[in-house]
Amino acid sequence: MSKPASRRRGGAGASAQSMANAIRARERRRQHRTAAWALPAATIPSAGVGWLTAAFTDWYAGAAVIAVLTVLALRRIYRSEGSSWATGAAGERRTRRTLIPLVWTGLGRWIVLHDRQIPRSRANLDHLIFGRCGPVYVDTKTWTSKTSKVRLDAHGRLWYGRYPQQDAVDTVIWEAGRAAQVLGHSVRPVIAVHYAHVPPGGLVTAGVTVVQATELRRHLRSLPKEPGWSRARIRKAALLADQQLRPAA
Repeated sequence: MSKPASRRRGGAGASAQSMANAIRARERRRQHRTAAWALPAATIPSAGVGWLTAAFTDWYAGAAVIAVLTVLALRRIYRSEGSSWATGAAGERRTRRTLIPLVWTGLGRWIVLHDRQIPRSRANLDHLIFGRCGPVYVDTKTWTSKTSKVRLDAHGRLWYGRYPQQDAVDTVIWEAGRAAQVLGHSVRPVIAVHYAHVPPGGLVTAGVTVVQATELRRHLRSLPKEPGWSRARIRKAALLADQQLRPAA
């Protein structure tokens, strides 16, 4: 039986990075259009300030002032607004690196696929993991505030700092369900959080386990084994997923 192509390194965060690149390209085109009129418009006042500086000091200082003002104008025009897509892509790559030792030391007991397109949908699956525990779907969340805590409220709903995350939980449940349809087997949903603090041992809300990304390998290894999930079945399930869930980018 052939091995899933996506066992090779790479792929994680590709679709999010592609979206980030498209956003950045649109931003750069807008910046070029702005520079076309803004830089000439800034030339006259910059030259005036430089001339005044040169008049009271020397022409070296005047030229330096003009250069500094030009650089400041360029930095303001070409300042990147950043992208949540780029942040998400970086988080997915971090999760991929976290999972590499699981595969390398697993002796065939673990196979991981990254960034897979859900059929007939624009959504993608961040990480599909196959092991003795059966299939697991891991969704990466890059919540960058290290001072914000991930918690459950009195009703068992997930929060990241002051922000409710029930929509994110519902999305993960839906994505795991779509993966289960393809595989013909239930899929455990997991959210792996980078940066923001998750309580030790993780949280469980609506059947979704939320863990610190650095604890992900430990969590996966602690899951109970499911009957019948031998190395051969793990390979077969991963191959099916590899065939039915194409790379998202």
